[in-house]
Amino acid sequence: MKELFRPLLDISKSPWFGFANGILLFILLNGLFSYAPCKLDLSRSGRFQITNSTKNVLKELNEPLFIDAFYSSEIPGEYKTRLELTKELLKEISKIGKENVHLRFYDPSSSEEDSRKALEMGIEPQILQKTSRDSASVKQAFMGIVLTLGHKTEVLSLAFFTEDLEYQILSSIRKMEKQDQDSGIVLLKSEANLNFQEQGSPKDRVEIFARRILRGEYGPILELDLERDPIPPGTEIIIWIGASPLSTSAVKRLDQFLMNGGSLILLAKTMEFKTNTERGSFGIMPNDLGAGLAQKNPDSEEMVRILEHYGIRINSDIVFDPDYSLPMGSVIEIEPGVLGKYPYPPWIVSEQKITTLDPESPFTKNQESLVLPWSSSILFLPEKQKNASFTSLIRSGPEAESRTEPVSLGEKQILSVPIHANGGPFHLGVYAEGKFTSYFSEVKTQDPDFLLETKPGKKTKFLVLGSPYIVSDLLAFPEFSEILKNANIPFLLNAIDILRGETDLLEVRSKGSAVLKMKSLPFYIETAISLFHLFLIPLLVGIYAFRRLKKRNS
Repeated sequence: MKELFRPLLDISKSPWFGFANGILLFILLNGLFSYAPCKLDLSRSGRFQITNSTKNVLKELNEPLFIDAFYSSEIPGEYKTRLELTKELLKEISKIGKENVHLRFYDPSSSEEDSRKALEMGIEPQILQKTSRDSASVKQAFMGIVLTLGHKTEVLSLAFFTEDLEYQILSSIRKMEKQDQDSGIVLLKSEANLNFQEQGSPKDRVEIFARRILRGEYGPILELDLERDPIPPGTEIIIWIGASPLSTSAVKRLDQFLMNGGSLILLAKTMEFKTNTERGSFGIMPNDLGAGLAQKNPDSEEMVRILEHYGIRINSDIVFDPDYSLPMGSVIEIEPGVLGKYPYPPWIVSEQKITTLDPESPFTKNQESLVLPWSSSILFLPEKQKNASFTSLIRSGPEAESRTEPVSLGEKQILSVPIHANGGPFHLGVYAEGKFTSYFSEVKTQDPDFLLETKPGKKTKFLVLGSPYIVSDLLAFPEFSEILKNANIPFLLNAIDILRGETDLLEVRSKGSAVLKMKSLPFYIETAISLFHLFLIPLLVGIYAFRRLKKRNS
């Protein structure tokens, strides 16, 4: 019997036998894992990974959620891989939801009935372009889903991008659940604040955030002139973007709102500057921005005085950070032999990995990065409000410099004056909550309902940032649109939810918030990597040949 299997035993001793078995094992494992649900996104952004937000939202559903997915199978090849990822994500969400989620797929390409049903449910076909070396063509395809929760329906005509799909579904679920509820959010409007309309300089507009994003997330948002109109009952949060002079009656309205346990989000504008259309003066983009000279904003004096009473002082300066700023403009030689984009010091990038974002606060612990253009510094004055707590959420680096008026913001002017650290790190975003005394606590009043301090059982809350430009329409330009969409807007939406006591969507919003800056390698490292790649295979072959010769000679 032993003699019968001897040829097989001899073959098993051959190194080629082990090599062949290794290849077969590799193929077998690939086949097994291709059918197993073992997917992990190891990237820093984690955009393709399901978050705990999905588990929390689906677990709390009061009614079954139906997901009708309409995806055409006959699409150009370059779209098919992404489409398969999207379908897999939907299946994963369905598994997490268990009996609460019912997923149904339809293929409008193979069924006229499915195509007709998609149109009837409100899904619009998408135009896909197929290009080749000799020709180009367009094709219509369905790539949408319909969500049904009870008698409410949300239609997502484009549910194709895997990294956005989880948030699209969760935000649609919340919208259906809160469809008949008031948002409780008020935007302060005045000529001195940033403009809500699509006119004027993009720098001084927040039309995208105020009119599109907020309304899409929370429904109708009241835009209120505090000088003329009272704050309506049921208001939870007031958002103030910019700075405007306030009369005594307007300050009283704001103060009493806060003393009743209200929350204020302030994106402060203490410095004023204009941009012009001279080409390339900032180096940010041609034909849109030009060098400016920033000076103290005269409309901010009343705002600064009011906030100082509540223990927060916003300085009239602009912080320059040489180490943690956003590279922008044209590609230039920033060091000998190194090409890249030059960092623009007034646009500060605060990041979790360098702890310039507070790792403990719910406002920032899920946030990878945040960009603050032209930000002023902030100081705490805890002695003004002894029953309140103050937290620094966003800081500059230790080598930053605070510059007071006049501040030159042009690229050439900044480069001509070296940045010298003068007190950093500076606070750029702060949060305060607790029991506050009224701005009018020392004024005698005959009104028995006038509150001289925060109402018992409630908390007054402030979220103050030194830049009004973190959601400026300027960031909607192609160079910065990913930052606006994935970092800055999610931060503010999460802040609104936290102030309202809602936490379900925090993680899913923040998962794409990393500002991934491409850093150029020094010349010697780049050369070493090139040599390594050039000589690695010949070196391995040489070592193998040397060992074979040595073994043969021995």
